[in-house]
Amino acid sequence: MVSWLGKAIAAREPFALGELRAEPAGAGWSLHPGNIRPGTTPIEAAELEEYVRSDSAGRYRPLSGSRNLRRGWQVTTADDGALTAAIEAIYPLATRHIEMAAAGTLRTVPIRDVLKRQSGRYSAAAELSDEGQALAEQVVCGACVRTPVWRDGVRSPAGEVPCPEACSVLVSFCREAQRWEAAPPPPAPVKSSVGFADFETAGNELREEYLARRRE
Repeated sequence: MVSWLGKAIAAREPFALGELRAEPAGAGWSLHPGNIRPGTTPIEAAELEEYVRSDSAGRYRPLSGSRNLRRGWQVTTADDGALTAAIEAIYPLATRHIEMAAAGTLRTVPIRDVLKRQSGRYSAAAELSDEGQALAEQVVCGACVRTPVWRDGVRSPAGEVPCPEACSVLVSFCREAQRWEAAPPPPAPVKSSVGFADFETAGNELREEYLARRRE
């Protein structure tokens, strides 16, 4: 079965994927994060992977699907294959997982299985309560364009990227959340200078959102 993405590319129809927008441009495609305006920076496809490793504030993006892509750039690809390669540079394995999901061959792993196989300092993540785990999923996955199809009954609609297994960022967050259950840290204002996955530091945006919701 051909995926929605494969159909859109074959029909040369504009489409959205995560924070990306793709539009036919001559024999190729224009790929950008939306809102093209005068002054948009043209980026070479070979530079793309390095370019999107940091957000607009210059912070490293450890989660490739995090909803903080830099704005104001555009890549023009020569053909369909180059478009797919550009998407993969931004969202690794996205096109493959979309095609596998459409074919029914995408293997998913429940988060509890992922947490149980952790070792060393991350083994504590498996001790996080069900309530804490559910909230951790909401906070971390809510900041990502990928849809966690490893959850029971969850499907990935058109325009989204299926995620078959909890990522290392979510595992790391669960480890910290388990520590917070015993000794909840006091609230702190969010600081844009704190790294996206620096969960041990007060002011981290995901940490503060999680702790605030636990206090509700």
